[in-house]
Amino acid sequence: MSQINRVLLAEPSQSIESGNLLELDQLFEVVAETDCGRDAISLADSLKPEVALVAVDLHDMKGTQTIQKMKKMNPQMLVVLQAESADVEYFFEALKSGAQGYLLKSLHPASFHEYLRSLVIEDATLPRELGYQILKQFVTENIPYGVQPLLSVMETAVLRNLCRGFNIEEIADRLVIPEIQ
Repeated sequence: MSQINRVLLAEPSQSIESGNLLELDQLFEVVAETDCGRDAISLADSLKPEVALVAVDLHDMKGTQTIQKMKKMNPQMLVVLQAESADVEYFFEALKSGAQGYLLKSLHPASFHEYLRSLVIEDATLPRELGYQILKQFVTENIPYGVQPLLSVMETAVLRNLCRGFNIEEIADRLVIPEIQ
């Protein structure tokens, strides 16, 4: 068995369900829960958890703002943005803010655990199920003639590789994208 990963949960108090799900998995231990971005940032700095699950909207700030600040203080922490829907804007915004993953709150508990385990163990960025839901919205075969596709060719290529289970570094290598410092 791998080491136990300490988890910080940052989500509105009325929707804290992730902690209950994580209690069932010996790979994770919830060390703190909060519904405020500022508290999450402070807890991430003081507790140095290995994993943080952050909701799209917290009581005092956006999840992506919280992630950016948390990652500045604890860059090695694995951060996952939790969302209600497979919104591609949130997904790309999460990655830009420093998150390594994107998780749908509506995922079946088994898929939830499988994804978190694959993220921690294998560095998978996107659950296959979510990737296909997002990709399905942007398939260019269904776009009428003369209408611009919602994603560029490069964005589509990145998303297809995420769906295949490649992490960000592998995708950059495969698509010959220079690393951004």
